[in-house]
Amino acid sequence: MKTTRNYLLIFITSVFCLAFISSIMAIGPKVNETKTDSVLKEIRFIENIPYRSGPSKSWVLDLAMPDDKGNEVRPAIVIVHGGGWRAGSKQDYVYRSMLIDYALQGYVTVSLEYRLTQEAPFPACIEDVKCAVRWLRAHAKEYRIDPDHIGAFGHSAGAHLVMMLAMCPPSAGLEGDGGWNEFSSRVNSVVGGSTPVEIGPRRSDLAKPEWWPINYISQKDLPPILLIQGASDPIVKPETVDSFVEKMKQAGQTDLEYIKLDGQDHDVAYSDGLDITKPAMEKFFARTLKGVTTQK
Repeated sequence: MKTTRNYLLIFITSVFCLAFISSIMAIGPKVNETKTDSVLKEIRFIENIPYRSGPSKSWVLDLAMPDDKGNEVRPAIVIVHGGGWRAGSKQDYVYRSMLIDYALQGYVTVSLEYRLTQEAPFPACIEDVKCAVRWLRAHAKEYRIDPDHIGAFGHSAGAHLVMMLAMCPPSAGLEGDGGWNEFSSRVNSVVGGSTPVEIGPRRSDLAKPEWWPINYISQKDLPPILLIQGASDPIVKPETVDSFVEKMKQAGQTDLEYIKLDGQDHDVAYSDGLDITKPAMEKFFARTLKGVTTQK
């Protein structure tokens, strides 16, 4: 798929920041402050923070936040990478770019790793992302986060995981043993790009219904949801997302936005449709996490 000029223009600022960050990052928890020019804000970057104890190297996250030295609490956005639950990383370009981009917009942003299926079978990945959100709320004061305004974005497998954060209740038994159980793992708004809402016929190893968002449509008080889908997606079939959206509306979900783009495929959330999806996501998070109903 060709990369558009809009893609380069939109992310050029993030690339500038990333080039600086990459030159100074080291392994292990460390604070890196990015000093930018007068157009950009100063941000604080912390890499590889453990969100639970234990032997897995996957239980870490990166955090970026405006470093204004004030006392104002901020909304947060959790970013979950895709990769079919068996590949991908928080350091993939698109997720690292988003981490910096939304921090520059005034959010505390978190991008996390989770156990892939070759390390631990389902539902370990679900348990891990839930633990990371509980950790974030447990440390809300330390990072000046508003615990009642935490959103999430994920693409593909990551979209499935963030939708589980939005829809799956504690009674489902998927909270895991990572700790911080006095805090909720449910996010307050969610964006999913190319979202697997139910298991396909070729993945019988992932077939338990409680592992999929479609099982929780009847849940009450679900948060605002934005779904982005390419009409030509060969991996997540558009008709499954169409059906999910219709069932959600029939169940009474009123704060549900659905962007379906003709001619776009699985990478719709960050490829040629970016001129539509990026401002839509920014507007959605501003409305649901900051209470801003209009944007320039």
